[in-house]
Amino acid sequence: MEQNRNKRKIGILGGSFDPIHMGHINIAQSAREEFELEEVWFIPAGHSPNKNEDEMVSAEDRAKMVELAVSDIPGFRLSRAEMDTPEISYTYLTLTRLQEQYPNTQFYFIMGADSLDYFEQWRHPEIICEKSVILAAVRDDIDLAEVRRKIKYLQKLFDAQIYPVTGGRTDISSTELRRQAGEGKTRLPMLPPKVLKYILEHGLYGCNEQMPEHEQIPEHETDTEA
Repeated sequence: MEQNRNKRKIGILGGSFDPIHMGHINIAQSAREEFELEEVWFIPAGHSPNKNEDEMVSAEDRAKMVELAVSDIPGFRLSRAEMDTPEISYTYLTLTRLQEQYPNTQFYFIMGADSLDYFEQWRHPEIICEKSVILAAVRDDIDLAEVRRKIKYLQKLFDAQIYPVTGGRTDISSTELRRQAGEGKTRLPMLPPKVLKYILEHGLYGCNEQMPEHEQIPEHETDTEA
């Protein structure tokens, strides 16, 4: 325990980030504040084991959106830990590599509390528990008492450190955001302004690359911190 006190405390938040939205930002901020994390690293999936890459925008576009969303937020940064490897982005592999690269760091793996229901089915959950403290982010529609019961069960099963993150409870549909962005909407408060600007300018999610001048996002809005 004394050894862990001397380690850097780094949160990692992985996902497809297709696109990154304020729900991700809020959860990461809550985790950082509640557990006094030095930084939170956002790790876009390179080759997701659960999603069809053909249905996603490119990894480079997703990484760029993450970079734009977090670049102005102290303590947040983009990590290419999964993008720069040809392997499937299994969490246990990512954590193993990170621990090898940063031996003086205690990693806090931030995940959605709903994933606790099938965490036992993940690839090598015992390694995930060995190499990280798990922070389970509780959404608006999830019963916190039930989350605590599941945490207690998994703690015993894997001798794990698992804690709920109760702040930043924002339930946002990425599918709905993609649909609205694809329609060229220029007022989507759940998307960081710089991310929305990037989507519109690059024609992601089926929106037109050239927006009518009267629908352009005002420059002062695009410069707003994410």
